[in-house]
Amino acid sequence: MGRGRLHMKVSFLAIFVATALMSLMMIMVTGFRVTAYADQSISVTCYNEEKSSLPVGRVAIFDLAQAAPTCNSLYYDCKGKCIACYQDSDYFDNVCTDMYGNTFLK
Repeated sequence: MGRGRLHMKVSFLAIFVATALMSLMMIMVTGFRVTAYADQSISVTCYNEEKSSLPVGRVAIFDLAQAAPTCNSLYYDCKGKCIACYQDSDYFDNVCTDMYGNTFLK
């Protein structure tokens, strides 16, 4: 009877260790997957066209639709009037977007 209990304890210990290892592996895999998405960010330059043609600053975004809203919420000088521009390899000029989602070349 003592030998059966020892076997059960070893079995439970093996299951516990295997579960802990699987949980750790899942956390690591999920962490690596999130890191892969971070590589897809794009850097945009924020301009306040009403004040100057000089840039106000730069931000990193993950969605081009949020480029101008991000500039306007991040930089006080924008006051809702900034545009966001980024370099696109298909064009010689920068591609810009405004708060309304309009896209144009600058």
